[in-house]
Amino acid sequence: MSVISEKDAARGRTLFSIAAVIEAKDSTILLMREGDLPYHNHWVIPGGYVKPDETVEQAIAREVKEETGLEVIPKEFLGLYDDFLSEEEPTHHIIAAYKVMVIGGRIIFTREATKYAWRSPEEAIKSEDVPDVFKRMVKDFTKRKPSGLISRVKKFLEAHFQRAK
Repeated sequence: MSVISEKDAARGRTLFSIAAVIEAKDSTILLMREGDLPYHNHWVIPGGYVKPDETVEQAIAREVKEETGLEVIPKEFLGLYDDFLSEEEPTHHIIAAYKVMVIGGRIIFTREATKYAWRSPEEAIKSEDVPDVFKRMVKDFTKRKPSGLISRVKKFLEAHFQRAK
């Protein structure tokens, strides 16, 4: 029994993935050298395909653990990103990106990740080895992040009003 009608079936494939932006205390983000398709030998944000029997949150935890050894939980949704891959058949790759928080584990090398690097968002955006879809994620990540001055003013005001109570 088919789950969708034949007239609604799209020609080609649609893949749904997640990506996990992992930020260090020095504001760098973790990139990995992809050892697998479709981004083989490019620097990417850790992530991967969502299985049909798992939630997005489960996929984030599983994929990041498999690719990096780190245990994470999603903290903030960054957006949905389209990437159109040219293979034997047209493929629409949809990626849901999240800022995540590391709650355990340690970085390990895997078949999927051959190298790791902590890079500033600016370095990632300028790199020719980072696919455009991941550059868009990094740009959105930096837009959501409060600037140093705004963050310091916010902390000052919060501390001042706490004392005034």
